[in-house]
Amino acid sequence: MTDIPSPEQRLDSWKSIAQHLGRSCRTIQRWHAEYGLPIYRLGGNKGPIFAYANELDDWMRYRGRAATGESPEMGEPVLLLPTPLHAESIHRNEAFDFSLVTGADRAHSAELVDLGYKMWETLSHRNLSTITRLFREAIDFDPGNAAGFAGFAHAMVAQGLWGLVNAPVAYASAEAALQKALEINSELIQAKSAAAWLNLVLYRDWQGAIRSFDEILSQRPLSTRCLVGRAMIHIATGTLNDASGLLLKAAEKNALSASAAALYCWCEYLAGNFARALDQIDQVRASGRSGPIVDAAEALVSIQLEEPDAQIKRIEALAADSPRHDVLRGALGYVYAVTGQGERASELLDSMTNPRLHSTNREPYAVALILLGLNQTQEAVKWLEQSYREGSLWSFGFRSDPILAQLCNDPYYRQFLSKASYPVPENADPRKEIAD
Repeated sequence: MTDIPSPEQRLDSWKSIAQHLGRSCRTIQRWHAEYGLPIYRLGGNKGPIFAYANELDDWMRYRGRAATGESPEMGEPVLLLPTPLHAESIHRNEAFDFSLVTGADRAHSAELVDLGYKMWETLSHRNLSTITRLFREAIDFDPGNAAGFAGFAHAMVAQGLWGLVNAPVAYASAEAALQKALEINSELIQAKSAAAWLNLVLYRDWQGAIRSFDEILSQRPLSTRCLVGRAMIHIATGTLNDASGLLLKAAEKNALSASAAALYCWCEYLAGNFARALDQIDQVRASGRSGPIVDAAEALVSIQLEEPDAQIKRIEALAADSPRHDVLRGALGYVYAVTGQGERASELLDSMTNPRLHSTNREPYAVALILLGLNQTQEAVKWLEQSYREGSLWSFGFRSDPILAQLCNDPYYRQFLSKASYPVPENADPRKEIAD
C-alpha cells in the first residue's frame, strides 16, 4: 500500500471525519484545535473543511495517543490552516518506492504544481492558502515531485511572513519540504530560491541569502521571488531606496500580485515617505488589492500623519474589517495608550497576550507596539526580540521603523540591536557599523 491519498479517501465534513475516527464532532474539532489533527480548509478560515482518511489514521497511530489519553505528554498544541508538512512525513517518504506512483498520479501532481505557480503570479493573502493546498496535494500524489516540495516551501515561508501561520512552525515545515526537494533535485532553481528565503527568515544567513539570490538573478533577472528577497535584505540593512527600487521592479513584473506592491507601501513608510506611502496604499486599494501588509502600513502611516482623533477613527475602521489582524490591533492599542486611554490599551494587550483569549499564532511586534504606547519599554523590547527570533516580517524593518525611533536611546533596545545579526550595508565600513 502507498501513502498517497486518492479521491476516495477524502472526507469532506466534520461528521464524516468523526464517523471515520469513531468520535463525536466536538472531540474531532478539539483534537484539531489543540493537537493538530490534520484537517484542511479551502480558501481561508471560513472555507469548507476536508481531510484524508489515511492521514487521519497515521495521526491516530503516531500522534493521537496524547489526545486520547494514552500518553502523558504531547507537543505544544498548535492550530494551523492549512496543516503544514511535518518532518516525520518527509522521513516516511524516504523509504517510498516511487515506482508505485502511477502515471496518472504523476501527471495530476505536475498539473497541480503548474497551477500553484500560475496562481503565484496573482499572489494575495486570499489565495495563498489555496496555493499552499495545491502544492501539498501535488506532493501527496507524487512524493517525487521536487517542484511541488519547493513550491510548498515557498508557500509556507509566505504563510509565516504574512502571519497566516505561526512563523516558527511554518518555517520548520518549509525547511522539511526544502530538504526533500533538494534530495530529489539539488539543481532545481525553485529549490535554490526557497533555500535563499530560509537563509533570510530562519537562519538569518544574510550573506548566504545574497549569494543565492544573486546567482538566480544572474540567470533570471526578473525573478520576482528573488527581487523581493533581495529587497528584504536592503530593508534589513536600512538601504530603503534600493529596497523600493527592487520592489517596484517586482510589482511591475507581476502587476496582478499584491505582495510586492504591499511591501513597497511598507518600505515607503519605513523610509519616512508617509504621504507617498499613503498615496501608494490608495492606488493598491483602487486596483482591488488588499491584505494585512497594506492594512498595517496604512495604520502605521496614519499614526505619523494624522491627528489623534483621525488616527483612532481610521485604525478602528481597519481593525473592524480585520478583527484578527494583530498589527492593526497593536497600532490601535498604541494610539489608545498615547492619547490617555490606557485602560482600553490594556484591554487590547490582555486580549493579545492571554492564552485563553488568543491563539498561539500572535504577532510579537503588535504586542510591543501597545507596550511602547504604555511606556513599558523594557517589556516592549522583549517582544521585539521575540519577533526577531521568530523571523517576523516586521522585524526586518526594526532599525528604520519610525514608530520605534523613540527607542533609539533606550539601553535595552540598543543592547538588543547589538546582539541581533542585522546585516551591514554592502558598501558600508563594518567597523563604523560596530562603532555605531
